[in-house]
Amino acid sequence: MTLYSLILTTLTFGAMFSVLTLSLNLQYARGGMINFGTVAYFAAGAYAYAIFTQEPPSGLDQYAFGFGLPWYLGFLAAGVASLLFALVTGWPTLRLRGEYLALTTFAFAEVLHSFLLNERRIGNGSVGLSNVERPDPTLIGLNDMLTYAMAAVALMLVTAFFFHRLLKSPFGRTVDAIHDDEIAAQAIGKDGARIRLQVFVISAIPIGFAGALYAMTTTLVSPALFTAEITFFVWIALALGGEKTILGAILGTLALVFFQEAVGSIPFESVRAAQIAASVEEVVTGILFIIVLRWQPWEKLSRRAKA
Repeated sequence: MTLYSLILTTLTFGAMFSVLTLSLNLQYARGGMINFGTVAYFAAGAYAYAIFTQEPPSGLDQYAFGFGLPWYLGFLAAGVASLLFALVTGWPTLRLRGEYLALTTFAFAEVLHSFLLNERRIGNGSVGLSNVERPDPTLIGLNDMLTYAMAAVALMLVTAFFFHRLLKSPFGRTVDAIHDDEIAAQAIGKDGARIRLQVFVISAIPIGFAGALYAMTTTLVSPALFTAEITFFVWIALALGGEKTILGAILGTLALVFFQEAVGSIPFESVRAAQIAASVEEVVTGILFIIVLRWQPWEKLSRRAKA
């Protein structure tokens, strides 16, 4: 992999996963909700995009639904699917707090994963849906990799700008008030459960869009691509970048993706060398995670900036 390809790959997947980290930042750092099922909303968006744009089943196809719609309608459907999934999972769970909410959201994600794995009529089971429809920028003379990288960056910037404006609005101050002292907020008529559900649903929409873009980029959706590893990856990125900071969430995710892509791009001469490199990657990631949690450099920088 050349340096140019490495940068484009980092921008593409780093920006996509930054959208997940930004949404998690809104849910956790501002809304006080521990969501261990982020990958489920990502998968809902990706599968919705694939199903809405996929051609109807024929021959030996096992899936039952393929609407053959244009990519932009599939993209919108991805956001709606993630929104609806957030409503279905958020309504019964957001009165729970702390580890109870974390376990419940994790359970919902595992239920969706098992459903997609075993229900072939929806997503073709473990095989998944391949050759997912996507716009071809080369038809109008644009570079394929560069176009998708720019699309991912644009989605990330729009999400960051929207969340920034949202948190600066009266609604954002209400979210902070409920997070800091819910009883006091309730005393002045603020419904904490309803506000948390709104935050949960709002933050799920861009995750759905990121899922659609992921499906376009990889042209494949399958249960193996949407495991709990993605949820943990986003949590690590948020911890590395620092809570309550939009820029930190983006930089933490980009740094983590760059590190993984850089290690993956090293040409190994044997399978054993590749296995060792994969282990070293996990060890170094873990050490970085421990260092950041132990010394919290972003929190110190933030306090110095305010001083």
